[in-house]
Amino acid sequence: MVELLGTYCEYPECNTLDFLPIHCVHCSKTFCKRHGSAPDHSCISLLQITSINSTNSSSFLPCANSSGCKSQKSPISFTCSLCLKNFCVEHRHIDDHQCPHRSQSPPTHYSSQTNKTEIKPIDNFSKEKFVGTKNETLANKVAIMKLKQAAKGPAGLPMETRLHVFVQIDDGNANNKRYPFYLSKLWPLGKGLDYLTKELKLLPATRIILLEREQISLDLSTTINDLKELQDADVIILKKV
Repeated sequence: MVELLGTYCEYPECNTLDFLPIHCVHCSKTFCKRHGSAPDHSCISLLQITSINSTNSSSFLPCANSSGCKSQKSPISFTCSLCLKNFCVEHRHIDDHQCPHRSQSPPTHYSSQTNKTEIKPIDNFSKEKFVGTKNETLANKVAIMKLKQAAKGPAGLPMETRLHVFVQIDDGNANNKRYPFYLSKLWPLGKGLDYLTKELKLLPATRIILLEREQISLDLSTTINDLKELQDADVIILKKV
């Protein structure tokens, strides 16, 4: 039995296995890169600060970086996701107010609301060389694990309802790049096609979804969970017709 390394995210309904987990200095819990910052996991310390601010609200809120701050007070307050203090527009970024917790900041920010970062292709783990060997099962597990770490998808989907796939675009231009995504198993496949078209910023066109493994066209009207031929870590092709 292979023991998996890493830590599971403690954000409710996430439970993602992360090999580089982020430890919150405020609530002492461990999270994946999507939920590492205090706002992204609704840190209880952040909620307490918000409650105090609402109780002591006024037209102008003081900037915590009072030393050298020209405005001193601001009608709009920005809460730092690391030190949880309020700052004016000029000092809202962690470098601007020399946040003492800068080392805890993850290298890339992933919003808990929507995936607004650029969708980047990923190299699929090569399973073919393990086919027919005793390592085939392990290879499949590794491929799925890598895909789950990089996949983009709608925020708030419970892990048990997600299908993780590699998405390839076939618009007749020999683009073989594969993009990691997860979709809801409760969606009709046609809704998944609409979502992927929007996220990948594809030009309007009539498209079908091909399952690369079997080279068959999938029924867009069928719920994803009912497509038994479609599995985690499969490659689907958005083909323009």
